Amino acid sequence: MGGGRDAMALFTSRGPVAEVFRFGLVPIACRARNEDRSQVALSLNNNEVNIYGRAASEWKLQETLQGHDLRVTGIDWAPSTNRIVTCGAVSLLCI
Repeated sequence: MGGGRDAMALFTSRGPVAEVFRFGLVPIACRARNEDRSQVALSLNNNEVNIYGRAASEWKLQETLQGHDLRVTGIDWAPSTNRIVTCGAVSLLCI
């Protein structure tokens, strides 16, 4: 999977500069950020959602959410309630 390339996410900042971060060797299927952009939830083309928090210039894994039987295909992070909603190939999981 991925042909030896790192999975990368391009995050545009609120200014003119974009940031590129590497999260492994598999494709990132989907991602979402929280309201203040201090956390990111992403799925690495599997049935889990990894939540990373910003620590200085790095992203550190804080939590892994499991609940889908198949690959996660979408993630949304509600700004007012701070809830994450995900959808997968077959089911819907609200946390």
